[in-house]
Amino acid sequence: MRYIISPSQFHSLVYRYLTEIFSNEDFRNYKNPHVEDGSVWRVEIYTDDGEHQMSYFWYGPGEDDDGNPHNGMGSLYIDSNLVDNLRMSLNVRESKIIDIIADWVSEKLKVDIDEVGITREAGRRSVY
Repeated sequence: MRYIISPSQFHSLVYRYLTEIFSNEDFRNYKNPHVEDGSVWRVEIYTDDGEHQMSYFWYGPGEDDDGNPHNGMGSLYIDSNLVDNLRMSLNVRESKIIDIIADWVSEKLKVDIDEVGITREAGRRSVY
């Protein structure tokens, strides 16, 4: 059986689900020990069951790998199991779920997210 709900109701549904599985707010912050000014850091996000589900990386103002200047860059990596569970349960396209998860993380951590990736093991994306 299918139900028709508004986009805002759908958004709220996913937010409630994420808030529930991450209710303990086990967000572990780490600064890159190789960057003394603290402009490079990450946050590891764990469910209430202790499962690592997301990693957020912040790179302070500087240049990207191609030498292009930027004012800071935030990257989010989401475990594919979280995306797949939501996508299949709600019967919606992957990109929509990713956008909503990124919005939720952005609001929770009060950060900007410039790029999002899906990974099998979000914690393995650590660069330091």
